[in-house]
Amino acid sequence: MARVARLRPLCSKMIRPWIFVAAAFVQIRVQGACLPDAIDASQRRNLTRGDGASYPVGLFTLNWAASLVTTGVAHVLIEERMGYNVLETGTGSGTIEGFYALFGCLQPNNITNRGCGPSVTYSHIALEAWPETYVSEWAEVIKQNPAMAPVILGSMGYDGTTGIFFPSSSLNSAYYTEGIALEFYRGWNYSWSQSWKYFDSVASIGLNLVLPCVETRFQISKVNEDYIRYTGDMDGVDVLPNGDLVARCPDGHFWLAPGCRADSSKCVPYVTGGSGWWLDDTMQKATAYDIPMALGVARDLGALPKQRTTTFYAWVPDTSFFELQPASITFPPNDINAHLNGDKRTAAPDSLVAKVVSQDLSSLSPRLEDFLRNMRYNLKNVNDMMGDLLKTGDSHRDVACRWLLDNRGVWESWLPDETKCFPGFGLYDTNLSDFISNRDNPTFLECRACESGRFSSRLDDVRGFTYECKRCAPGTSQPSGAALQCEKCNPGEYQSEVGKQACNRCEIGYYQDEPGSPLCVVCPSGTTLGLGSVSLADCGCEAGFIDQAGDGNLSCLPCGPGLDCPALGSLTSLESGSSPLGINFVPKVKKDFYSSPENPLMLFRCLGAGRCPGGRPGSCAGGLQYRACTECPQGQVFSTDSCQNCTVWQQAGWVLCLLLIFLGLVVAYYMLTLQSTAKASVLFTTACAFGLTISSLQSVGIVGMMTVDFPVELRPIFDLLQVFVLDIDSLAFSCIAGNSAPARYTSSVLFFPAMVLWLVVCSFASRWLPSEFRWERSKTCSVIGALLQVGFSTMSSISMAPLMCFSHPNGVHSLLKYPSVTCGTADHAIMLAMGLLLLIVGVLGFLALCTYAVVLSPRWSAQGHHTKVRAFRFLLFRFRLDSWWFGVPLLIRGPLLSLPIALATDYPPIQVMAMSSVFIVFLALECRAWPWKVPLLNVMDALLCLIMTLLVGSTSLHLGPIEGEMKDFASILASVLMGCLGLAMASLLFMTVSALVYRAALGGQQELVFFNLHKQPSSAEVSERLKASAARIRSMEESDLLQAVGLLSVYDLGLVVSYMSMAHSEIAATEAGDELQMHRICSHSFAPPKPKLRKMKKPSDLGRRLRLTVQRLTAEMDTGRPSLLQDELPSEDGMGASFSNRLEAAADNDLKDLGPKPKEL
Repeated sequence: MARVARLRPLCSKMIRPWIFVAAAFVQIRVQGACLPDAIDASQRRNLTRGDGASYPVGLFTLNWAASLVTTGVAHVLIEERMGYNVLETGTGSGTIEGFYALFGCLQPNNITNRGCGPSVTYSHIALEAWPETYVSEWAEVIKQNPAMAPVILGSMGYDGTTGIFFPSSSLNSAYYTEGIALEFYRGWNYSWSQSWKYFDSVASIGLNLVLPCVETRFQISKVNEDYIRYTGDMDGVDVLPNGDLVARCPDGHFWLAPGCRADSSKCVPYVTGGSGWWLDDTMQKATAYDIPMALGVARDLGALPKQRTTTFYAWVPDTSFFELQPASITFPPNDINAHLNGDKRTAAPDSLVAKVVSQDLSSLSPRLEDFLRNMRYNLKNVNDMMGDLLKTGDSHRDVACRWLLDNRGVWESWLPDETKCFPGFGLYDTNLSDFISNRDNPTFLECRACESGRFSSRLDDVRGFTYECKRCAPGTSQPSGAALQCEKCNPGEYQSEVGKQACNRCEIGYYQDEPGSPLCVVCPSGTTLGLGSVSLADCGCEAGFIDQAGDGNLSCLPCGPGLDCPALGSLTSLESGSSPLGINFVPKVKKDFYSSPENPLMLFRCLGAGRCPGGRPGSCAGGLQYRACTECPQGQVFSTDSCQNCTVWQQAGWVLCLLLIFLGLVVAYYMLTLQSTAKASVLFTTACAFGLTISSLQSVGIVGMMTVDFPVELRPIFDLLQVFVLDIDSLAFSCIAGNSAPARYTSSVLFFPAMVLWLVVCSFASRWLPSEFRWERSKTCSVIGALLQVGFSTMSSISMAPLMCFSHPNGVHSLLKYPSVTCGTADHAIMLAMGLLLLIVGVLGFLALCTYAVVLSPRWSAQGHHTKVRAFRFLLFRFRLDSWWFGVPLLIRGPLLSLPIALATDYPPIQVMAMSSVFIVFLALECRAWPWKVPLLNVMDALLCLIMTLLVGSTSLHLGPIEGEMKDFASILASVLMGCLGLAMASLLFMTVSALVYRAALGGQQELVFFNLHKQPSSAEVSERLKASAARIRSMEESDLLQAVGLLSVYDLGLVVSYMSMAHSEIAATEAGDELQMHRICSHSFAPPKPKLRKMKKPSDLGRRLRLTVQRLTAEMDTGRPSLLQDELPSEDGMGASFSNRLEAAADNDLKDLGPKPKEL
């Protein structure tokens, strides 16, 4: 049951609209038309909401005659002349109930629960309401939901009047008998009027018909206090023990006015209803104007005045006392302020009798609301209908119908002209479902609020004037409905079509500086910052473009790399560094780019961090000048971050450095031409470690020349290592060579030829020195070769420098190492000629010569052409005798590293791939050959090659833009690899120092395990094992030996062949050539040349030499010192000088004291 109770209100809300529609249909069917020109029921329509809901017009009737008959009139006219379906939704007991019905409450007559809450009301009209009587209740309704609050449309045409009424028969009797005008308050003054004679006495009214005073408003103290304050009649009230004042009723039912208090038979009875309506008003008036009255509250106000002739409380219009034709007493005009203070001696104010409608009626049907506003009755009209209602007892609709038929002239003016539209509305054809601009055929016309995109415009025609809804013209719009005009589009907006609700913002590339325009103006060859631009000043180039015209005629060019162009940027702003639009609209040259003030759009890429700060054209850091901030003024050098004047120390330092270099070449001759063996000596280890360090530094310097954006942290290291590729500009070289790039480059090109020439000059000059200090031709060639070999990577880099042209954003190409030189100019031609000469002669020529020597060295060595071999000692002596050829690949590595930079300067990915390939191939070749005589050098060289391969590969992370964690990872990886490279270099330095400190030959008994990477056996132990192996092989049958060799793997067979080649050339050397000897170089090719035979002055000189030699050898044999009979075997594959050579050397030493050397035989 509880669930049913809860669902009942919901069900009521759901089915209520359908009940209304069904009820309206039944009413239409049952009742016929009243008016002859009524709209047929089939053509009537419902009210329709925006959501499509449809229902009839709801009339809520108030429960008194005036409301019934006026509502009946509205019912007929709304149905039959306005064409709406109508439903009387209910009857209320009072005005307040009508308020709640229009408010949407489902149970407006239920005082305890009116059922308010729905957002839709089905009652729309309530007539003959008295809203001023319920001011507080009206405020409460509005407070609950202002959006649903009913609307008062104005007066019914008459006011409601309350007061003291009496039968017109008494009025006439008094007037005709004594000439007393009882309709005025002065005619009641007992001093000269005996008004009681025309009414029944108080005694004639049974007390059972009147309420006791204690049950009425006579007991309200506030009412009686006001009475005493304004009349002073203390005898009319009693004071209760608690101090309250009550009216004094002598008989307990009637209160007597002072004019008849002494004789109640002269009191005119006055009765009211309820609990005492208007008692306080009547008490003050009776006392103030000496009216002899006895006031009481009737139990049945509607019956008592008809049973007795009395005065009574009533209101008009009303039918309660209609047959008495009541007249009212007129009192002094109302004093509203006095009434508010409780002084009610003046007449009561007339009350507004109003038409009240629902909040949504104006949107549902403006015409219907207009009709109700026009509806105005006079009091006679209402009284006539109420009289008809009482007389005939017919329904209020029948009464209304008769009145309508008899009073057409009254109500026809109420009906709104269907085509008479008001401002905000326009003619609408319901048949066409569209607004129209004429009313020639008004059959389907009505007025509707103009929709968005239209405006209401006055239309004059033969029928007068009305309004039409015109579409908004191009350049205007109207977002709201019921508008009186369209709004012009604002600047920056346009509307090219008619009847639009809103204007469009100008697209990018357009502007509009005038309001109300149908189109936007095209920006000349440019764009705007955004949508809705309002001025030509907003026109400009979009981001990434720049206006080169700057005179209002836009000419937008792409900025390209090196120029930061915000939207609306111009060449003028770029040159001045300011913009009228603000700093955010100023183009600027990016950091590490340059453009000149004369041609600010010609962008050059700057090399060297911090040289080009960007900003305005022509900006250079630290006093740098010329294009791309490449040069300091003459006599200055760029140091740290600014140009500094060249100092005397810098100039003297270069002179001293050149002197030391040339002096070092002389010292190098004697250091590099010492005897070379298969063993690694202290000097050899030191030289090899140092050379490997220089070679690695050169390779890293070449890597630093790549056009890849290395991490900022590594750039100083790469700049420092450029010294090893003879990039000496950072060492103040311009202080002695000048600022001319061709001159500085030519100096670099001539550096190595100058050193070669110096060595040649020194060789010729040594002829004037003692014989032991004279330079040998082969050794001189070896030193020259060593010099060119050490500088081969540098020469390759220098020779290819004119080929390394990189492009600027403007399409111009400059040299990578000399960015002040433009490719294709005269300066470049000079440098190119010098570079190609060095490349052909110094690089390719030297490489061809070395390749030729490597190919023929084994043959020269086997054929005994040791002088030729010693001439290329620089190329061969660092490597194992069976890996003599490795010098050429090591030589080629430098040019191969420089070549990708020269051929693909603008293509870093190609550089990375090519250089990585060079390092990988070289690493594989080195691991296969393991060429260095010192095992540790092989490991270190392979490690360095691996690290440089990874370093080059890591640069691929910088080929594209990277940010955030990826950028941090790339920087950390490059730093770690550079750190590993530095650690390997430090290891080589440690190796060099160790070799100098530990001065034992590697491969001997005191060798370092650290250098050899393992413990070597002694030479004696190796000799014994070698002899034993030879004896076992000699004792084997030929078939067994053949079978054993046939079972060897390819690698073991290769080791046997290598061993045989080494044994034939080093252990058991023969004069005859052997094919197996061609796989290596014999160690005796590097031995000092045999002394030439000299002529003896006497034959006895030869005998003396032989005798001394034999004596020394015999002494050594006696002492057990077999210096000539047993050499120390090499650690790997070499050996010392042969016995014959040692014998000759010993003889030579023994004859030192024989005097001057004899002439050659």
